Amino acid sequence: MKAIEYKNISKNFGNTKALNNINLNIDSKDIYGLVGPNGAGKSTILKILAGHIIEDSGEVKVFDIPLNQIKNKKSTIGFLIEKPAFYSYLSGEKNLKRIAELRGFSYNSNDPLIKEFKMEDNLNKKVKSYSTGMVMRLGLIAAFMGKPKILILDEPINGLDPEGIIDLRRLLLKINREWNTTIVISSHILSELSMIATKFGFIKKGQVIEEINKEEIDSKSRNYIDIITLDKDLEKVVNILERNFNIKEYRVYPENEIKVFENFNSQDLQKILAKENIFLKSISDEKFNLENYYINLVEGKNEIL
Repeated sequence: MKAIEYKNISKNFGNTKALNNINLNIDSKDIYGLVGPNGAGKSTILKILAGHIIEDSGEVKVFDIPLNQIKNKKSTIGFLIEKPAFYSYLSGEKNLKRIAELRGFSYNSNDPLIKEFKMEDNLNKKVKSYSTGMVMRLGLIAAFMGKPKILILDEPINGLDPEGIIDLRRLLLKINREWNTTIVISSHILSELSMIATKFGFIKKGQVIEEINKEEIDSKSRNYIDIITLDKDLEKVVNILERNFNIKEYRVYPENEIKVFENFNSQDLQKILAKENIFLKSISDEKFNLENYYINLVEGKNEIL
């Protein structure tokens, strides 16, 4: 069952086209990762779903109901988009009470989320005394309250310390499993996103260029040998790879990086290079991952030499 469907959504801000006729399909219980560079349209996609802005054309459906027809939207959808906004002169607890009232449910001072995010000793303090990480933790509690059917998170890792990131990762997996909550999350920390997301939507210049399941990305992942050369040696190294090792599957990236997707003896390569007075900056065995996939697909920086 589809939890969220974007059908031909477009949105302009003045002369800027933020979204250009996009289509997204997010299944129930997905953890859906939005991936793309700054300005690609990720936040606009999330803000439309949260009801912060209205699309110019197209339709968004939630559980097969048009978004604008959902009566209990505030209790159905929890969100944390950009920097959390609170009344700084109120305590954390009073802010949470106010948010619960607005969303139509009672605040529970014993909510397990408070302990999960290690905020039990801080809720009586005014928000203006909070660190950036504490504000983010409070925002996450507010988003999760009421066990929403859909959870929208825009860069939720920002401001969290390593322990907070681990806690958030564990909790997202838990509520996805136990609450059957569909989660839509954008993050620039692709290594973290790859640990939890079940599906990805790649966005570029206001358009969806691919939707793909985690299993499909994993099946495309390959081991490779990563070589970084000096400026003057790049072409020589490529020629030796082709001539001496018959290498055909490789890509050349910026910063004189070569990724070779075939097996060969790297020690033999270095012996040949040394005889020609060529020395590499580095050579290592790596695995093609979500970040590599993103660079190939979204940034389009790679070129086959």
